[in-house]
Amino acid sequence: MSKIIIRTAVAHPRSIRGKNNGPSFNFNEQNAAIMKDGEDFPHPFRIRLDDGQPPYPAGEYTVDGSSFVVGQYGDLQMGRRVVLVPIPATPATASAGRSASAA
Repeated sequence: MSKIIIRTAVAHPRSIRGKNNGPSFNFNEQNAAIMKDGEDFPHPFRIRLDDGQPPYPAGEYTVDGSSFVVGQYGDLQMGRRVVLVPIPATPATASAGRSASAA
């Protein structure tokens, strides 16, 4: 299963000028990467955050089903907002982290 990786819980403000010198659009983004099955290295990308949404905490995530839409011609697409769901730590991973912190 592919997973989304967030390394730091930092939002980056971004501003885009509207067409024909129209009003600017301001929003926050967060850096992330997708680790695809069978590939050796993750691919970086940006996630646009909702207004007032805090950045996602560092960790591993999957993409929530609400992030997908059916396009005009019946094809599956990502919507404007990508919603992430944390991947729970497995018992082996959690206990390894506790024993490392106990040392």
